[in-house]
Amino acid sequence: MKQKNLIMGVVNHYWWYQMEPFFVSCSIHNSQDCDIIIFVKDISVYARDKLGEYHVRAVDIPDDRENGCPNDRRYGLYYEILKAIGQIYEQVLLSDTRDVFFQAPMFSGTLSEPYLGVAVESSRIAESGWNRRWMQERFGMNVYDKVKDKNVLCSGTIWGSTDVILELCKAMVENLSDSHFSLTDINDQATYQYLLYNGIIPSRGTVSFCTLMGGRVATIGLKGDYSKDRDSIFSPAGGNNRPALVHQWDRHKELYPFVREHYREKHAKIRWKRYLNDYLSLKDIALSSYYGKHFVNMFIASFLYLIARKPKGDRLWRK
Repeated sequence: MKQKNLIMGVVNHYWWYQMEPFFVSCSIHNSQDCDIIIFVKDISVYARDKLGEYHVRAVDIPDDRENGCPNDRRYGLYYEILKAIGQIYEQVLLSDTRDVFFQAPMFSGTLSEPYLGVAVESSRIAESGWNRRWMQERFGMNVYDKVKDKNVLCSGTIWGSTDVILELCKAMVENLSDSHFSLTDINDQATYQYLLYNGIIPSRGTVSFCTLMGGRVATIGLKGDYSKDRDSIFSPAGGNNRPALVHQWDRHKELYPFVREHYREKHAKIRWKRYLNDYLSLKDIALSSYYGKHFVNMFIASFLYLIARKPKGDRLWRK
């Protein structure tokens, strides 16, 4: 019997409209062979209900994991899950949720050997202000000088065989807690690049570098080297590669109508009685309905929000 695959991510204080394209597109393309586990914190009851509709296992982030950057904390959460149940899965995707959608199954075929999938961005580390600063502040100038001319590796989408992903999560946790290295505002991307470019991970198997020129993942970034037709995104621009996963789409305003047409719900299910006294859910419904162009639901939720009990100073359109 073929093993299933696993998709994991973190949702921390997101409204449903911010993660809707991820879960709608994932349901369309990955529901047959993938389980989805999402670690959640500070989301509305409405958002939890929507995750349940899409058969997502929502796991609350423990209170003792609140300190530090959410990007850094997630690897410990992933590691614990994979240690406990990873043996039942063949491949794993660790993914951002807010700026990702799928347009084909993420995994296909059976594995011939262990591997790590790495999304390569189009800019070099020295050319990216954020990555340059993260690398310099965390690891110092000596390490930075060795890698500055290499391409940015994106930690927002990491995939591979389960044993390799487990090894990666363990190495990330150990490095992020290593007192020999400094901590900055966001550490995981610099740490990920440090581990890969120094050959620390993976210890076995192959590395599948995925660029805009081809592959299953397209991290389109700010440069946006892509083209589209009515139904698909292609990378690079003018090419015929149709990636299974598109990352950082929200940097491009011209993609908002495309995503709304393909990866937002056409008829959202709303249990009004359940949310009458829950101002956060009413706010979530209003915002999500606005972005989905469901204006009747938006007006109903907005009115109910106005008369609901809520903290002083809370504003509907203040996210």
